[in-house]
Amino acid sequence: MARVKSVQAFRDEPLDLEAKIIKAIQKVGPKNISLLSRLTGAHAETIRYKVKRQFGRLGFKIHADIDYAKLGLTLHWGTFQFTPRHAASAAGIFKTLNEKGYLSYYAKVVPQGNYVALFALPTGVTEEYRAFLNEMKDVGILASLSFDEVLSSQHHVMNPKYFNFQSGKWEVDWSKVEGERPVPLEKERPRTEPTVDYFDLLLIKELQIDALQHIVGIARKLKVHQKTLEYHYRVHVQKQKLIPAYVVRWMRNIERSMSHSVVVTRVTFKDLSASEFLKTQAAMSKIPFLWAEDLLKDGTYIATLCIPVQENFTTFDYLDSQVPNLGEKVQVGYVSPRDAWLFTISHHMFEGKWKFDLSRLRSDFFGRKFEKIRTEAPAA
Repeated sequence: MARVKSVQAFRDEPLDLEAKIIKAIQKVGPKNISLLSRLTGAHAETIRYKVKRQFGRLGFKIHADIDYAKLGLTLHWGTFQFTPRHAASAAGIFKTLNEKGYLSYYAKVVPQGNYVALFALPTGVTEEYRAFLNEMKDVGILASLSFDEVLSSQHHVMNPKYFNFQSGKWEVDWSKVEGERPVPLEKERPRTEPTVDYFDLLLIKELQIDALQHIVGIARKLKVHQKTLEYHYRVHVQKQKLIPAYVVRWMRNIERSMSHSVVVTRVTFKDLSASEFLKTQAAMSKIPFLWAEDLLKDGTYIATLCIPVQENFTTFDYLDSQVPNLGEKVQVGYVSPRDAWLFTISHHMFEGKWKFDLSRLRSDFFGRKFEKIRTEAPAA
Protein backbone atom coordinates (compact mmCIF):
# COMPACT_ATOMS: atom_id res chain seq x y z
CA MET A 1 0.00 0.00 0.00
CA ALA A 2 2.87 2.39 0.80
CA ARG A 3 4.22 1.99 -2.72
CA VAL A 4 0.83 2.86 -4.26
CA LYS A 5 0.72 6.09 -2.27
CA SER A 6 4.28 6.95 -3.31
CA VAL A 7 3.49 6.36 -7.00
CA GLN A 8 0.32 8.43 -6.79
CA ALA A 9 2.18 11.29 -5.07
CA PHE A 10 4.75 11.52 -7.85
CA ARG A 11 2.14 11.29 -10.61
CA ASP A 12 0.02 14.05 -9.11
CA GLU A 13 2.75 16.53 -8.15
CA PRO A 14 2.55 19.77 -10.20
CA LEU A 15 6.12 19.47 -11.47
CA ASP A 16 7.82 19.13 -14.85
CA LEU A 17 8.45 15.53 -15.86
CA GLU A 18 12.20 16.06 -15.41
CA ALA A 19 11.65 17.27 -11.86
CA LYS A 20 9.51 14.21 -11.09
CA ILE A 21 12.22 11.91 -12.44
CA ILE A 22 14.89 13.61 -10.33
CA LYS A 23 12.78 13.31 -7.17
CA ALA A 24 12.16 9.63 -7.95
CA ILE A 25 15.89 8.99 -8.50
CA GLN A 26 16.62 10.55 -5.15
CA LYS A 27 14.25 8.03 -3.57
CA VAL A 28 15.02 4.77 -5.39
CA GLY A 29 18.20 5.33 -7.39
CA PRO A 30 18.80 5.67 -11.15
CA LYS A 31 19.14 2.06 -12.34
CA ASN A 32 15.63 0.60 -12.06
CA ILE A 33 14.04 2.23 -15.11
CA SER A 34 10.76 0.30 -14.79
CA LEU A 35 10.32 1.44 -11.17
CA LEU A 36 11.10 5.05 -12.13
CA SER A 37 8.48 4.71 -14.87
CA ARG A 38 5.85 3.54 -12.39
CA LEU A 39 6.73 6.29 -9.91
CA THR A 40 6.50 9.10 -12.46
CA GLY A 41 3.94 7.78 -14.97
CA ALA A 42 6.39 8.30 -17.84
CA HIS A 43 7.30 5.71 -20.47
CA ALA A 44 10.40 3.65 -19.70
CA GLU A 45 12.15 4.76 -22.91
CA THR A 46 11.53 8.40 -22.01
CA ILE A 47 13.05 7.80 -18.56
CA ARG A 48 16.04 5.99 -20.06
CA TYR A 49 16.73 8.82 -22.52
CA LYS A 50 16.49 11.58 -19.94
CA VAL A 51 18.59 9.79 -17.30
CA LYS A 52 21.34 8.59 -19.62
CA ARG A 53 21.53 11.46 -22.10
CA GLN A 54 19.54 14.63 -21.41
CA PHE A 55 20.40 15.11 -17.76
CA GLY A 56 24.11 14.87 -18.46
CA ARG A 57 23.87 17.52 -21.17
CA LEU A 58 22.00 19.80 -18.75
CA GLY A 59 24.82 19.47 -16.21
CA PHE A 60 23.25 17.00 -13.76
CA LYS A 61 25.37 14.44 -11.94
CA ILE A 62 24.06 11.49 -9.94
CA HIS A 63 26.09 10.53 -6.86
CA ALA A 64 25.84 7.54 -4.52
CA ASP A 65 25.44 8.81 -0.95
CA ILE A 66 27.35 6.46 1.38
CA ASP A 67 26.46 5.70 4.98
CA TYR A 68 29.98 5.78 6.44
CA ALA A 69 28.80 4.86 9.94
CA LYS A 70 27.48 1.52 8.70
CA LEU A 71 30.87 0.87 7.14
CA GLY A 72 32.64 1.46 10.46
CA LEU A 73 34.10 4.80 9.40
CA THR A 74 33.90 8.23 11.05
CA LEU A 75 34.19 11.50 9.14
CA HIS A 76 36.69 14.19 10.16
CA TRP A 77 37.35 17.63 8.67
CA GLY A 78 40.80 19.13 8.68
CA THR A 79 42.01 22.61 7.73
CA PHE A 80 45.64 22.95 6.69
CA GLN A 81 48.03 25.78 5.89
CA PHE A 82 51.24 24.53 4.26
CA THR A 83 54.60 26.11 4.87
CA PRO A 84 56.01 27.99 1.81
CA ARG A 85 58.56 25.21 1.26
CA HIS A 86 55.86 22.55 0.83
CA ALA A 87 52.93 24.54 -0.63
CA ALA A 88 53.70 23.42 -4.19
CA SER A 89 53.69 19.77 -3.06
CA ALA A 90 50.18 19.85 -1.57
CA ALA A 91 48.56 17.67 -4.26
CA GLY A 92 51.21 14.97 -3.92
CA ILE A 93 50.98 15.01 -0.13
CA PHE A 94 47.21 14.64 -0.26
CA LYS A 95 47.50 11.80 -2.78
CA THR A 96 49.74 9.94 -0.34
CA LEU A 97 47.29 10.62 2.49
CA ASN A 98 44.60 8.98 0.34
CA GLU A 99 46.78 5.96 -0.39
CA LYS A 100 47.96 5.49 3.20
CA GLY A 101 45.67 7.50 5.47
CA TYR A 102 41.96 7.45 4.53
CA LEU A 103 41.76 10.89 2.90
CA SER A 104 38.61 11.11 0.77
CA TYR A 105 38.59 14.74 -0.42
CA TYR A 106 40.69 17.88 -0.40
CA ALA A 107 40.31 21.39 -1.80
CA LYS A 108 42.04 24.74 -1.70
CA VAL A 109 39.78 27.50 -0.43
CA VAL A 110 40.27 31.02 -1.76
CA PRO A 111 40.90 33.80 -0.94
CA GLN A 112 42.03 32.36 2.43
CA GLY A 113 44.57 30.12 0.67
CA ASN A 114 44.28 27.18 3.06
CA TYR A 115 43.22 23.61 2.29
CA VAL A 116 40.31 21.68 3.70
CA ALA A 117 40.35 17.89 3.75
CA LEU A 118 37.82 15.21 4.61
CA PHE A 119 38.94 11.93 6.16
CA ALA A 120 36.81 8.79 6.61
CA LEU A 121 38.75 7.11 9.42
CA PRO A 122 38.17 3.79 11.19
CA THR A 123 36.17 4.53 14.31
CA GLY A 124 38.33 5.12 17.37
CA VAL A 125 41.58 6.39 15.83
CA THR A 126 40.90 10.15 16.06
CA GLU A 127 43.60 11.01 18.59
CA GLU A 128 46.24 8.85 16.91
CA TYR A 129 45.56 10.58 13.62
CA ARG A 130 45.62 13.99 15.26
CA ALA A 131 49.08 13.16 16.65
CA PHE A 132 50.24 12.21 13.15
CA LEU A 133 48.98 15.50 11.68
CA ASN A 134 50.64 17.46 14.49
CA GLU A 135 53.89 15.74 13.57
CA MET A 136 53.46 17.09 10.03
CA LYS A 137 53.50 20.52 11.64
CA ASP A 138 56.47 19.70 13.87
CA VAL A 139 58.64 18.69 10.88
CA GLY A 140 57.75 21.85 8.95
CA ILE A 141 55.25 20.55 6.38
CA LEU A 142 52.29 22.41 7.87
CA ALA A 143 52.30 25.92 9.27
CA SER A 144 48.95 25.42 11.02
CA LEU A 145 46.13 22.92 11.21
CA SER A 146 42.79 22.11 12.78
CA PHE A 147 41.23 18.67 12.91
CA ASP A 148 37.92 17.57 14.38
CA GLU A 149 35.39 14.77 14.20
CA VAL A 150 32.11 15.30 12.39
CA LEU A 151 29.26 14.96 14.87
CA SER A 152 26.50 15.08 12.27
CA SER A 153 26.58 15.17 8.48
CA GLN A 154 23.89 15.47 5.84
CA HIS A 155 23.97 15.52 2.04
CA HIS A 156 21.21 17.40 0.30
CA VAL A 157 19.36 16.82 -2.93
CA MET A 158 18.67 19.60 -5.37
CA ASN A 159 15.20 21.14 -5.36
CA PRO A 160 14.20 20.71 -9.02
CA LYS A 161 11.17 22.99 -8.87
CA TYR A 162 13.47 26.03 -9.06
CA PHE A 163 15.20 24.79 -12.23
CA ASN A 164 13.90 25.60 -15.72
CA PHE A 165 14.56 22.46 -17.77
CA GLN A 166 13.72 24.19 -21.03
CA SER A 167 16.32 26.97 -20.65
CA GLY A 168 18.72 24.89 -18.55
CA LYS A 169 18.93 27.62 -15.91
CA TRP A 170 17.95 28.18 -12.29
CA GLU A 171 15.01 30.53 -11.76
CA VAL A 172 14.75 31.03 -8.02
CA ASP A 173 11.91 32.90 -6.35
CA TRP A 174 13.51 33.62 -2.98
CA SER A 175 10.19 34.58 -1.41
CA LYS A 176 9.11 30.98 -2.03
CA VAL A 177 12.41 29.66 -0.70
CA GLU A 178 11.69 31.44 2.58
CA GLY A 179 8.42 29.50 2.79
CA GLU A 180 10.04 26.10 2.27
CA ARG A 181 10.01 23.62 5.12
CA PRO A 182 13.44 23.46 6.83
CA VAL A 183 15.29 20.13 6.95
CA PRO A 184 16.82 19.61 10.42
CA LEU A 185 20.33 18.22 10.64
CA GLU A 186 20.01 14.58 11.62
CA LYS A 187 21.47 13.48 14.94
CA GLU A 188 24.36 11.05 14.98
CA ARG A 189 23.17 7.44 14.93
CA PRO A 190 24.59 4.83 17.30
CA ARG A 191 27.49 3.06 15.60
CA THR A 192 27.47 -0.69 15.15
CA GLU A 193 30.13 -3.14 14.09
CA PRO A 194 30.39 -3.07 10.28
CA THR A 195 29.08 -6.12 8.46
CA VAL A 196 30.72 -5.44 5.11
CA ASP A 197 33.32 -7.22 3.05
CA TYR A 198 35.66 -6.41 0.21
CA PHE A 199 33.08 -7.10 -2.53
CA ASP A 200 30.68 -4.61 -0.94
CA LEU A 201 33.39 -1.96 -0.94
CA LEU A 202 34.28 -2.66 -4.57
CA LEU A 203 30.64 -2.13 -5.52
CA ILE A 204 30.43 1.09 -3.53
CA LYS A 205 33.64 2.36 -5.11
CA GLU A 206 32.33 1.72 -8.62
CA LEU A 207 28.98 3.35 -7.90
CA GLN A 208 30.82 6.38 -6.55
CA ILE A 209 32.60 6.61 -9.90
CA ASP A 210 29.43 6.17 -11.96
CA ALA A 211 26.08 5.63 -10.26
CA LEU A 212 24.51 4.56 -13.57
CA GLN A 213 26.67 1.45 -13.92
CA HIS A 214 24.92 -1.92 -13.91
CA ILE A 215 26.18 -4.93 -12.00
CA VAL A 216 26.96 -6.86 -15.18
CA GLY A 217 29.26 -4.09 -16.38
CA ILE A 218 30.95 -3.76 -12.99
CA ALA A 219 31.50 -7.51 -12.84
CA ARG A 220 33.09 -7.51 -16.28
CA LYS A 221 35.29 -4.54 -15.38
CA LEU A 222 36.48 -6.05 -12.08
CA LYS A 223 36.67 -9.61 -13.49
CA VAL A 224 34.39 -10.88 -10.73
CA HIS A 225 31.57 -13.38 -11.28
CA GLN A 226 28.31 -11.53 -11.95
CA LYS A 227 26.29 -13.70 -9.55
CA THR A 228 28.73 -12.90 -6.74
CA LEU A 229 28.33 -9.15 -7.18
CA GLU A 230 24.55 -9.42 -7.62
CA TYR A 231 24.31 -11.22 -4.28
CA HIS A 232 26.47 -8.66 -2.48
CA TYR A 233 24.57 -5.77 -4.03
CA ARG A 234 21.15 -7.20 -3.13
CA VAL A 235 21.87 -8.66 0.32
CA HIS A 236 24.50 -6.24 1.63
CA VAL A 237 24.48 -2.91 -0.22
CA GLN A 238 20.73 -2.65 -0.74
CA LYS A 239 19.35 -4.53 2.27
CA GLN A 240 21.68 -2.84 4.76
CA LYS A 241 21.23 0.52 2.99
CA LEU A 242 24.96 1.10 2.69
CA ILE A 243 23.94 3.53 -0.05
CA PRO A 244 20.77 4.97 1.54
CA ALA A 245 20.14 7.50 -1.24
CA TYR A 246 21.32 8.87 -4.56
CA VAL A 247 21.99 12.57 -4.71
CA VAL A 248 21.23 14.49 -7.91
CA ARG A 249 23.34 17.62 -8.27
CA TRP A 250 23.73 20.29 -10.91
CA MET A 251 27.12 21.54 -12.06
CA ARG A 252 28.34 23.48 -15.04
CA ASN A 253 31.83 24.13 -16.34
CA ILE A 254 32.64 27.80 -15.73
CA GLU A 255 34.72 27.92 -18.91
CA ARG A 256 31.83 26.87 -21.15
CA SER A 257 29.26 29.55 -20.40
CA MET A 258 29.22 32.09 -17.60
CA SER A 259 25.42 32.07 -17.50
CA HIS A 260 25.47 28.32 -16.81
CA SER A 261 28.46 28.21 -14.47
CA VAL A 262 28.72 27.66 -10.75
CA VAL A 263 31.01 28.34 -7.81
CA VAL A 264 31.46 25.72 -5.12
CA THR A 265 31.21 27.71 -1.90
CA ARG A 266 32.18 26.76 1.64
CA VAL A 267 30.44 28.71 4.41
CA THR A 268 31.85 28.18 7.91
CA PHE A 269 30.08 29.29 11.08
CA LYS A 270 31.87 29.41 14.43
CA ASP A 271 30.83 30.30 17.98
CA LEU A 272 27.11 30.30 17.23
CA SER A 273 24.72 30.34 20.16
CA ALA A 274 22.13 27.56 20.28
CA SER A 275 19.42 29.83 18.87
CA GLU A 276 21.74 31.20 16.17
CA PHE A 277 22.65 27.69 15.08
CA LEU A 278 19.02 26.60 14.80
CA LYS A 279 18.12 29.69 12.73
CA THR A 280 21.22 29.39 10.55
CA GLN A 281 20.79 25.68 9.89
CA ALA A 282 17.10 26.10 9.08
CA ALA A 283 17.85 28.91 6.62
CA MET A 284 20.70 27.03 4.95
CA SER A 285 18.63 23.85 4.55
CA LYS A 286 16.13 25.70 2.35
CA ILE A 287 18.69 26.90 -0.21
CA PRO A 288 18.20 24.93 -3.47
CA PHE A 289 21.97 24.81 -4.12
CA LEU A 290 22.97 23.30 -0.76
CA TRP A 291 25.16 20.21 -1.22
CA ALA A 292 26.14 19.21 2.28
CA GLU A 293 26.26 20.38 5.87
CA ASP A 294 28.46 19.19 8.72
CA LEU A 295 28.43 19.89 12.44
CA LEU A 296 31.78 19.32 14.14
CA LYS A 297 32.32 18.34 17.76
CA ASP A 298 33.75 21.78 18.57
CA GLY A 299 30.47 23.40 17.40
CA THR A 300 31.70 24.54 13.99
CA TYR A 301 28.95 24.34 11.38
CA ILE A 302 29.98 23.98 7.72
CA ALA A 303 27.73 24.32 4.68
CA THR A 304 28.88 23.50 1.14
CA LEU A 305 26.91 24.97 -1.74
CA CYS A 306 27.17 24.87 -5.53
CA ILE A 307 25.85 28.31 -6.44
CA PRO A 308 25.07 29.45 -9.99
CA VAL A 309 27.16 32.56 -10.65
CA GLN A 310 24.12 34.73 -11.31
CA GLU A 311 22.61 33.71 -7.94
CA ASN A 312 25.70 34.31 -5.81
CA PHE A 313 24.65 37.67 -4.37
CA THR A 314 20.97 36.77 -3.99
CA THR A 315 21.92 33.61 -2.06
CA PHE A 316 23.83 35.54 0.58
CA ASP A 317 21.30 38.36 0.59
CA TYR A 318 18.69 35.75 1.48
CA LEU A 319 20.94 34.31 4.21
CA ASP A 320 21.54 37.74 5.69
CA SER A 321 17.80 38.42 5.76
CA GLN A 322 17.19 35.18 7.66
CA VAL A 323 20.14 35.36 10.08
CA PRO A 324 21.38 38.97 10.22
CA ASN A 325 24.39 40.40 12.03
CA LEU A 326 26.51 37.27 12.30
CA GLY A 327 29.64 39.35 11.75
CA GLU A 328 32.87 37.44 12.31
CA LYS A 329 30.98 34.26 13.18
CA VAL A 330 30.62 33.46 9.47
CA GLN A 331 33.37 33.04 6.85
CA VAL A 332 32.84 32.49 3.12
CA GLY A 333 35.40 30.83 0.87
CA TYR A 334 35.37 29.48 -2.68
CA VAL A 335 36.77 26.11 -3.72
CA SER A 336 39.45 26.35 -6.40
CA PRO A 337 38.43 23.79 -9.07
CA ARG A 338 42.07 23.37 -10.10
CA ASP A 339 43.08 22.44 -6.55
CA ALA A 340 40.39 19.99 -5.51
CA TRP A 341 40.06 16.23 -5.72
CA LEU A 342 37.43 13.71 -4.67
CA PHE A 343 38.57 10.13 -4.06
CA THR A 344 36.50 6.96 -3.83
CA ILE A 345 36.22 4.99 -0.60
CA SER A 346 39.53 3.58 0.71
CA HIS A 347 38.68 -0.03 -0.17
CA HIS A 348 42.38 -0.85 -0.43
CA MET A 349 42.69 -0.32 3.35
CA PHE A 350 40.24 -3.12 4.13
CA GLU A 351 41.51 -6.64 4.90
CA GLY A 352 38.58 -8.29 6.64
CA LYS A 353 38.53 -5.17 8.78
CA TRP A 354 39.82 -1.64 8.41
CA LYS A 355 43.56 -1.57 9.00
CA PHE A 356 45.24 1.35 10.71
CA ASP A 357 48.88 1.19 11.75
CA LEU A 358 50.17 4.55 12.97
CA SER A 359 53.81 3.46 12.97
CA ARG A 360 53.48 2.23 9.37
CA LEU A 361 51.79 5.48 8.32
CA ARG A 362 54.57 7.52 9.93
CA SER A 363 57.22 5.38 8.28
CA ASP A 364 55.63 5.63 4.85
CA PHE A 365 55.10 9.36 5.15
CA PHE A 366 58.19 10.62 6.92
CA GLY A 367 60.66 7.99 5.75
CA ARG A 368 62.54 7.57 2.51
CA LYS A 369 59.35 7.98 0.46
CA PHE A 370 59.00 11.64 1.37
CA GLU A 371 60.75 12.88 -1.78
CA LYS A 372 58.25 10.88 -3.83
CA ILE A 373 55.37 12.32 -1.81
CA ARG A 374 56.52 15.85 -2.59
CA THR A 375 56.51 15.38 -6.34
CA GLU A 376 53.50 13.15 -7.04
CA ALA A 377 50.05 14.54 -7.78
CA PRO A 378 46.72 13.06 -8.91
CA ALA A 379 46.32 12.61 -12.64
CA ALA A 380 43.80 14.92 -14.26
